[in-house]
Amino acid sequence: MRFFQRLDAWLGINLFHPPIILVCQFTRQTQYAMHRALWFFAACHATVYLEHDEWLWVAFMWFFVAITLLSATLFADWPATSLRAFRLFWFFLLIGQVSVTLLGGDLLASAIRSIIILFAEYAATIKTIPPRRKREKRSGAKEARA
Repeated sequence: MRFFQRLDAWLGINLFHPPIILVCQFTRQTQYAMHRALWFFAACHATVYLEHDEWLWVAFMWFFVAITLLSATLFADWPATSLRAFRLFWFFLLIGQVSVTLLGGDLLASAIRSIIILFAEYAATIKTIPPRRKREKRSGAKEARA
């Protein structure tokens, strides 16, 4: 189990955190708002690619979309937690999809949704978002005006 914990930490720090931090800095959102927004996008994606026609399942999915929308709008900046086991579950699902794709299969909608959920779960693991670095002004522009 120690191997999976190290793999989870390495994946988070090296693969998922840099783009999440960049998007948070660019949009001026917290990591918690990003976590909830990505869960909302994943729920919307799941309803678009819903494979079941049963009315109970459709009603459940739309209820889930409504709950994630309320969570993303009303409680955007509240601290969120991520379950490590949940991240590993989606990671293994993603590995299965990659193997299907490499063997000549099509990219499934569930793989795209898995990636969205992985980004959402790893966004909740970020402790603080560092401030954006301001670009230095060119000194040549000041000299040209004078």
